[in-house]
Amino acid sequence: KKQSQDLLEQIMPAKVLSMLKEGKSEISFSVPSASVVFVDIVNFSGFSSDLSPQQIMGTLSTLFGAFDVWIQKFPLMTKIKLIGDTYMSACGLFATDIEPKIHAKQGIDFSLRVLSILDDTNIKLNVSLEIRIGINSDGPVIAGVLGTENRVFDIIGDTINVASRLEHKCEPGHILMSAKTYELVKEFGYNIIPKGAIFLKGKGDMMAYSI
Repeated sequence: KKQSQDLLEQIMPAKVLSMLKEGKSEISFSVPSASVVFVDIVNFSGFSSDLSPQQIMGTLSTLFGAFDVWIQKFPLMTKIKLIGDTYMSACGLFATDIEPKIHAKQGIDFSLRVLSILDDTNIKLNVSLEIRIGINSDGPVIAGVLGTENRVFDIIGDTINVASRLEHKCEPGHILMSAKTYELVKEFGYNIIPKGAIFLKGKGDMMAYSI
């Protein structure tokens, strides 16, 4: 039972687990503002083409496992899911009473920590992986539990789409944020560089900023 509980806690946010234990079968809610972060390993398919399945999974497990450890040190951050070699998380889903600048700052701080984790992992595994990170702060974000058998927690909304597309446009080794995230964190003294208008699929030209 404890092993099952530990596994559930790894794939479901604690507050969602509490709702399920209370007998709630349909869980969905709207978040007025959140920061969504996508972390992608650059050209991982090319890097892994000569590796065994064990080496591929071991590399991803080491890197994403380190992300999992550190995300717990950021109380507003929630791991959403892994999509192949992409790590998706969000900040502020369960603290709707805070100012948006607080979840935006924590999303940036987590992203900066992820970049340093990659450096440590490259040394540990003797590899030279690169990552790119996209972050967008906006809302509303719809969150909830999907499925009936293998139930999963997920989020949907345009905020997520923009964050994903920013990640695709990001330069390796950097964080690319939307104008809305920039406006929320510009007071905190980060070394942010304006990138001008960047074309995002389905969105057109949008202002973006890089760290």
